[in-house]
Amino acid sequence: MPGYTIETASSLSGPSGQPVTITGNALFGARFQNASTKNPNGTPSYTGSNDIKPTTPLIKEVKLVEDFERVLLWGVGLDHLACPKVSELAGPFRVVLDFPTPP
Repeated sequence: MPGYTIETASSLSGPSGQPVTITGNALFGARFQNASTKNPNGTPSYTGSNDIKPTTPLIKEVKLVEDFERVLLWGVGLDHLACPKVSELAGPFRVVLDFPTPP
């Protein structure tokens, strides 16, 4: 499992240093070291969307902010601040952010 950090943020920036707009009133960043959407041989390791806008009350947008020099950063925009339960799973290796379901 690559090293990662999950933390709240006031804004997130890509490699250019320019802030990336993510829908929501609260923001989390999920940064993965030694990770990329491409394998070392250039084939895709991730083929899903880079900008996901679920229709849920809490999660407003999940957006790929950075995929540069083996650093992968995803932004998660929320309606309001809520702390996720973070889990590591295997087969394939993945990190799950489980946000509480609003009442």
